[in-house]
Amino acid sequence: MYKIFHENKALIFPKIDGDELTFNITPQESDRYDAELLCDFLPDWLAERDPSDTFIHEVGEIALALALDETFKMAPAAGGVVMVDGKLVSIVRKGIPDLPKGHIEKGETPEETAMREVEEETGIGKLQIVRPLPSTWHCYFEHDVWKLKRTYWYLMSTTEHIQPMPQTEEGISEIKLVGSEEIEMFLKETFRSISEILGKDLRQVAAK
Repeated sequence: MYKIFHENKALIFPKIDGDELTFNITPQESDRYDAELLCDFLPDWLAERDPSDTFIHEVGEIALALALDETFKMAPAAGGVVMVDGKLVSIVRKGIPDLPKGHIEKGETPEETAMREVEEETGIGKLQIVRPLPSTWHCYFEHDVWKLKRTYWYLMSTTEHIQPMPQTEEGISEIKLVGSEEIEMFLKETFRSISEILGKDLRQVAAK
């Protein structure tokens, strides 16, 4: 099942497995038709003000890729789920609990970006990637353009004795260590894309 989020709204595509999309397959006429219908729908969905709305679309992967390519500029990012002494490292950005992440720069791999952004936003170094986690997809409006951000996530560890330093110029006011008893509150207060896509993994690592 593939999900795209805008703020706390969700657009769900149950026919698509995983979080990869193929953009270079020759479409059939039916794919183009489905893509046109989705392109017509997307502006209304993006403008919808109810933050809890969930919409389900039955289009396939090729039609979805065509519609996304037509509607959005891609803005890939990467971030980390860092565990320190059994606690999750979270940030507070503009008052909202979040996980450290940032845009992938030219020439970087997602893994390199994730480690760089985590260190920049939290001050935590000596990071190691344990394993990849599911990606999240969300869209936003910036500089008169709608952008679609795929964020590659990685479970990380560190051997460093941490002294958190929030990157205030990026709107980060606080670094918090979230224990297993606090994980449900974090998932309730963070973005829907994180709570729905990464919630299972976060609960599992916090419980260890």
